[in-house]
Amino acid sequence: MAYIIKKKKKNRIYYYLAESARLNGKPRIVSRKYLGTAEKVAKLATQSSQLPHAEFSTVLDLGAVLALFDIAERLGIRRIIERHVHKRDQGLPVSDTILLAAINRAVMPKSKNSFYDWYKKTVLHNCFKDADKENLSSQGFWNNMDQLDQEKIRAIEDDITKAVVGKYKIATECLLFDNTNFFTYIDTDNPATLAQRGHSKEKRSDLKIVGLSLMVSPDNNIPLFHETYPGNTNDSKRFHEIITKLKRRYKNLGIGDCSPTLVFDRGNNSQDNIEDVLKGAPLPFHFVGGLKINQCQELLCIPSTDFKALQGDSFKSTTAYRTTKYVFGGEYTVVMTYNPELYKSQLRGVNNNINKCRTRLQELQASLQKWVDGEVKKGRRPGIKGVNNNVSTILSADYMKDLFEYEIKQAAGFVTLSFNFKDVCFENLKSTILGKSFLFTDHSEWTNEQIVGAYRSQYHVEESFKRMKDQEYLTFRPIYHFTDSKIRVHAFYCVLSLLLSNLLNRELENMGHKVSVHQMLESFQAVQQVITIFSDDSRIISYSGLQGIPKVYIDKFNLLHYV
Repeated sequence: MAYIIKKKKKNRIYYYLAESARLNGKPRIVSRKYLGTAEKVAKLATQSSQLPHAEFSTVLDLGAVLALFDIAERLGIRRIIERHVHKRDQGLPVSDTILLAAINRAVMPKSKNSFYDWYKKTVLHNCFKDADKENLSSQGFWNNMDQLDQEKIRAIEDDITKAVVGKYKIATECLLFDNTNFFTYIDTDNPATLAQRGHSKEKRSDLKIVGLSLMVSPDNNIPLFHETYPGNTNDSKRFHEIITKLKRRYKNLGIGDCSPTLVFDRGNNSQDNIEDVLKGAPLPFHFVGGLKINQCQELLCIPSTDFKALQGDSFKSTTAYRTTKYVFGGEYTVVMTYNPELYKSQLRGVNNNINKCRTRLQELQASLQKWVDGEVKKGRRPGIKGVNNNVSTILSADYMKDLFEYEIKQAAGFVTLSFNFKDVCFENLKSTILGKSFLFTDHSEWTNEQIVGAYRSQYHVEESFKRMKDQEYLTFRPIYHFTDSKIRVHAFYCVLSLLLSNLLNRELENMGHKVSVHQMLESFQAVQQVITIFSDDSRIISYSGLQGIPKVYIDKFNLLHYV
């Protein structure tokens, strides 16, 4: 169905040709074409019915870039950046560069060499009047990135976080913290201290990695703090270095001196860290954390009849056993949980590892036997030390060293291997360990449901890392920079990109449209502006893909206001 609608802008009336259709049973505008003022419409009506020839059309990305830009403008992101970084005498303001980079990271990550090519295919040229090919070049970016050091980034993020928490009423009673790392292609001889060889969580031990600490809120994964660090720093040491900074960020929000609860995983544990969380300046935090199995061995024999079911639909059939335990220099509440779904998942993983280990041990055994049988005579004979190292590598997965026993012998210069699977140990593993988790907290007054629910909310920060490792939207990699200062700025606008996207997702959710961030960006990215130029220099502006996003969002933010 087609009809004409009017919109008033700056005391002038403009007309559009709109077409609607039913989507999911509801009427939605699926196309909108700009006709012009009443005078122009009247002129067209009195002219000949013969339409001018269409010369060409230009298609520009509109939906995602404009929605993210709108969020940033309402938060005053550019104004905040400009308070801390003065504009250079030439080139694009630093605030424009950072915001453009953040929007680009959200929708179509590009290197700085191809950044302008992306920019000119969007409607953002109406929003950033001073941007051109020269100041969006690699050199233009580097000139602006050099204006930001770690202290300025922290100060800017302080103000942005305060604005976000105030405007969107972000819940801060519970804060979620974790670390991850991203592999890079930075050369081995590069002097950057942030890129180091370490334990890559993406299994790229052959490459240098950069660490990223992140604190987020449980609602919509809103990032409240970030910082980069050398990739070879272990989690516990990193946590010790950053606890005071996390507390300072919270205090700078101006909420008051109430003590939030910090949730973190077992890799961050140490006695000093726990004490710093509870007692360290500038204010105390509560905590919920995890314990390792070897710290709770005595609890593994607790019979299932002593476990109590957790109440609430989100816990399904999870049960828990509660006690107190002296750990990390203090007496804390400890909750051991048993989750049947976790049990099934872990059992599948253990069975897969068992089959892989058995196959590889059999292959190694057969390979050694070929030397004994004389089938292999050339090359260097396997030695006991080498075979033992090989077996250790094969059995390196969790629990495998406990489930397989083996013997390596040497006779007449030949090495042989024999092994057995320990069924009794496997049954013990299934009955005492699998499906169980161990949590501890200083919240002795909390219920089991509160403690378990808080720890499970840790998945929100893990989800944020997962999004930043997405290869299509919001990706942190690849890192196109090779100095510490530029890597820090890169991390800053990547986290800003995550912030804007999650806030957009939160607004849609509040309107009743609950979708994943990936689905949201995909739908908004489909909205485009089509400008058709005719032989008489007239033009028609139309919009495609509007059916991919809620009509209420178009009305709320008035996408056409910027174009």
